[in-house]
Amino acid sequence: MRLFAAVAERLSFTAAAEDLGVPKQTVSRRVAALESELGVRLLHRTTRSMRLTDVGRAYATRCAQIVKMADDANQAVTDQSDQVLGTLRVTADPLFGEAFLADLVHDYRQAHPGVTVELMLTQRKVDLVEEGFDVAFRVGAMADSSLVATALGPASMSYCASPSYLEARGRPVHPNELEQHDCITLLPESSASRWLFMIDDAMKWFPIESRLRVNHLPTARRLAVADAGIVNLPAFAAKPLIEAGLLEPVLQGFQAPFGDVRLVYLGRGLLSPRVRHFIDMAVERFRRDNLLPPPME
Repeated sequence: MRLFAAVAERLSFTAAAEDLGVPKQTVSRRVAALESELGVRLLHRTTRSMRLTDVGRAYATRCAQIVKMADDANQAVTDQSDQVLGTLRVTADPLFGEAFLADLVHDYRQAHPGVTVELMLTQRKVDLVEEGFDVAFRVGAMADSSLVATALGPASMSYCASPSYLEARGRPVHPNELEQHDCITLLPESSASRWLFMIDDAMKWFPIESRLRVNHLPTARRLAVADAGIVNLPAFAAKPLIEAGLLEPVLQGFQAPFGDVRLVYLGRGLLSPRVRHFIDMAVERFRRDNLLPPPME
């Protein structure tokens, strides 16, 4: 499986053999034996080219995942000196990454120069197993029970608008008054616009009639600063703008709980040193410095 994963990545027996330090004939013979054992063709070969079959492409992905897991397990068990080496792959939402991860990743690299860090910021929920990531930062409820999650702090939402907008249009004192305001909504296409509030100790969804919808949180934040209306932002994304006087919070007494911000990863037992040290640094920093603002009173 390790040999085939290398061949699939390089699409060359010669290049894979050089990477693995084995004779080309060994690679070719073992891949042929693997195809025979599985009873399927994994590669289409000619004298000039090589390409994966559909089955081969899917199998190569699984092989690469298993090889990575095996390498991590071996390193975790046998590395008695606790050397922190290899590649650490991290993913998070773009706004969360913008707010917190640059400093964290920089300090982690300073502490562990032998590690290469790949940080992917995306609004898409990445499949850690399928896509080969080590850790993810996620906001809200946990859906995948196969992952281990460590809570970093509370997740809350802030309803905000610019001082100029509030001066011109007034400050809402109850969610019912939002129908009299311009609202910037953040929802996928063709979904109903609604915001969650806490009313009389019960959570209630309020429909939002909005003429301005975007699917990009940083753009919604910039529009709010530019006096376009009231926006619903994660508290950590609103905090620096509120502190700078660019936005002001509204409806603070109606904020609903939104779960936690969590650091999510695969398995708790055989973590490689690079993953374990990153988790320890992230948890210690978020909890020590109270980086996540609590819900406003």
